[in-house]
Amino acid sequence: MVHVAVMGAGRVGGEVAFTLIFERYVTELSLVDVAPGVAQMTKEEMHHAIASHGFDVKINAYTKSSQVNDADLIVVAAGFPRTPEMSRRDLAARNAGVVREVVENSVDKNPQAWYFVITNPVDAMTTLANKAAKSKRQVIGTGTSLETSRFRTILSRELGVPIGSVEAFAAGEHGEAAVALWSTVKVNGLALDEYLKTSKKTLDKVACENYVKEVSREIIRFLGGTRHGPAGSFIEIIRGITLNTGRVLSYSRLRKFDTTPEPVYVTVPARIAKSLGPDIWDLLNEQEKNAIKESARAIYKTYCEAEGEKT
Repeated sequence: MVHVAVMGAGRVGGEVAFTLIFERYVTELSLVDVAPGVAQMTKEEMHHAIASHGFDVKINAYTKSSQVNDADLIVVAAGFPRTPEMSRRDLAARNAGVVREVVENSVDKNPQAWYFVITNPVDAMTTLANKAAKSKRQVIGTGTSLETSRFRTILSRELGVPIGSVEAFAAGEHGEAAVALWSTVKVNGLALDEYLKTSKKTLDKVACENYVKEVSREIIRFLGGTRHGPAGSFIEIIRGITLNTGRVLSYSRLRKFDTTPEPVYVTVPARIAKSLGPDIWDLLNEQEKNAIKESARAIYKTYCEAEGEKT
């Protein structure tokens, strides 16, 4: 029996919530949105969606995060979305207050809850959420979960193989400083270089990286925002926590590198379960490690801007 609360029932939060009602371990779902009627009407839609399936899920609708009690997992999806011409970092100052308020108003009434942050720029916002939680709760972010999904998608497409044959991870920052971890790429169990040699195929790595970082702009331009991709990607992290799966996934955790004066949330793929880690840091090459450290620097700068501090 798991109670999940989704703070922010908009495009991404609503889609995550919709995905969750079909997860049979979720027995209670709380929806929170400050916009009048949004949570309540989303609740109605969800009941309609599961009625013919015979699922018995308790669904609550609220307008304030302080109304949620005894959740096991709180998904922080509240905030302003970006437009095609915006960087995720441009949202930092606008969304900082939203994330801080959500955490501060819910932390005491949900003593067992994990916080799972989705709001962009997600790594800076997760760092801020952890500060707002005052180390009272376990806090993680989506990190480069989406980049990892997009990386595997483009590799599968370009190599002409089923996506289930591809293993690959992205790390660093969700956004501009994402790091494609080429050393982790395997196709049918073979390291990428070995696979390319035996298959006599070629691969444009620069084009693959550009796809990973830029495809979201095209999705936003044509569809108004991403929705299905995030929900499908993030659900694996939620399963990792609630079902204790122990899978290695891309998500952001608090890390301290010599490129930042204090720890920030940055992605190094790691095992996720009721306990976190270990990660794959020691398996990465020096170029990848340095790129992740530079990502941490960029995240810290965005975090400081959101907090109104100087770096």
